[in-house]
Amino acid sequence: MRKFIAAIAVVLAGCSMSADTRLAEQAVVRFHEMLDAGQSDAIYSEAADELKKASTRQEFVALLDAVHRKLGDTRSSDQKGWNVNYQTSGAFVTLNYQTAYAKGNASEQFVYRLQDSKALLAGYHINSNALIIN
Repeated sequence: MRKFIAAIAVVLAGCSMSADTRLAEQAVVRFHEMLDAGQSDAIYSEAADELKKASTRQEFVALLDAVHRKLGDTRSSDQKGWNVNYQTSGAFVTLNYQTAYAKGNASEQFVYRLQDSKALLAGYHINSNALIIN
């Protein structure tokens, strides 16, 4: 009986993980759309408290504006990996992407807090030579 219950728990967790990952993947698409539209302030406004505690509005908006100014619009984005972490403080999905922008490529990492059927940006990390060179 214990093995059956454990098997059911694994199946249910797998279903939840898949749905949670899809929710975060959709949020990445929205992030790029908003970035391309110059809506950096709105990205910050919709972010999770974790991001707002780590960075001020002014700092984060300046970062996103610099990314958009130096790299241009998003051309394509290819997911390279993901992780779902369920903690007592909440559920978090981390997605790693290789993104092609109009003026260069970037490795991006998105961390989303899942809350009320929404994926809220809790962390954003970007690495791109084009940010430094351009």
